[in-house]
Amino acid sequence: MVILKSLYTPLDITFNHSYKHAVKNNYRINTIFTKTCINASSKKYQSTLNKATKDVKPEILQKVAKNLTCTDAVTEETAKPINNDLPFDIKYKNPKSLTENLTFANCRGNPVMMRKLLDAYFQLSKPRLSCLVMLSAICSYALSPLAASVPTLISLTVGTSLASASANAINMGREPNFDSKMQRTMKRPVVKGLLTSAQAYKFSALSGVIGCSILYLGVNPTVAALGLANIVLYSWIYTSLKRKHIVNTWVGALVGGIPPLMGWCASSSIWDPAAWCLAGLLYCWQFPHFNTLSHNIKEQYKSAGYVMTAWKNPMLNARVSLRYALLMIPLCIGLSYYNVCDWYYSIDSSLVNLWLSYWAFKFYWQQRINFKNTNNKSFDKNQGVLNANNFAKKCFWVSVLHLPLVLILAILHRKGRWDFLFDDEEDTQKLRA
Repeated sequence: MVILKSLYTPLDITFNHSYKHAVKNNYRINTIFTKTCINASSKKYQSTLNKATKDVKPEILQKVAKNLTCTDAVTEETAKPINNDLPFDIKYKNPKSLTENLTFANCRGNPVMMRKLLDAYFQLSKPRLSCLVMLSAICSYALSPLAASVPTLISLTVGTSLASASANAINMGREPNFDSKMQRTMKRPVVKGLLTSAQAYKFSALSGVIGCSILYLGVNPTVAALGLANIVLYSWIYTSLKRKHIVNTWVGALVGGIPPLMGWCASSSIWDPAAWCLAGLLYCWQFPHFNTLSHNIKEQYKSAGYVMTAWKNPMLNARVSLRYALLMIPLCIGLSYYNVCDWYYSIDSSLVNLWLSYWAFKFYWQQRINFKNTNNKSFDKNQGVLNANNFAKKCFWVSVLHLPLVLILAILHRKGRWDFLFDDEEDTQKLRA
């Protein structure tokens, strides 16, 4: 990364530059500013540079363009001869120092940079994933048989969210080199250099300590222990296994199954069978959701060094998706059997589970056809691959809708929720007496 210092303005502005934008206007520099440019508008700066009367030779611009692509070739010595032929100075800046701009000390008093810093920390927590974890804990708490307490609910919500943010921050801090190789993860704050791994670890430690303390003091020690266990399980065990063995998917699914246990244990016993039905439901859901997602980006996982079932064993990947989609049917029926929900829920939930199972079966069956016809020259392999990709994509999006539907239906069918519509007034008065 470099700093271009204009001879016509005292402002130092950090930006990226591309050669195709450089060779314009008779080889005068046309700058492209990044979001780090906050001291002056790009229009003002460009107009100042375009007033320069000195034309630049193409070979000089080629050197400039090479230097401005953030390579390691730029040094103070190599920049000196270039500076003699340009209407501005090129100064080398260590890429590592760019992250120094995004600290609370450097951003204090600057609203734009402060918002950027806070947004980077917010993204560090993986807000969508943390929200899913929080909602699964809240739904489980709402389904537990004992009366809900607002202070306990607030403590559970905040503590679970912070614990999830802690685990996610460690995960991002450990994998920037690998995340940079995948399209879905290359925009994460540590990968982009907005935050360092050290900053991610500090954020994780702070949010983890506060989150587990809230769970311990505001809920109970069991929930706090589960929250701490989930941080360790996700950020260290699961993250380490991702580059070693396909068992990482099963370990990651355990991480998804713990939040419902936390929600249930906030008011009831961890040994209630219904608690494990809910935990099993969230555990099983991870497979049709993640396996179909990873199927369509398996080459990205492979190039990044992640050992995933999607590319190591595609048939197993599809078979596991179907297996766990079907297993969710008896788990939902178990909620009715253990008197958490009424028996109508077993019907409603089965319909939703069969919807997901249908697409999981389509994905599995197409993969089976593709596998059986590997050596069949008359088989259209390209069409087979396209069909499998399409079924995987549909199964993934169905899984996105499936989980909230199943949980919302469980809350609507909670045992005794609609009894007031059918209770006899005389019986109610007798019960009160």
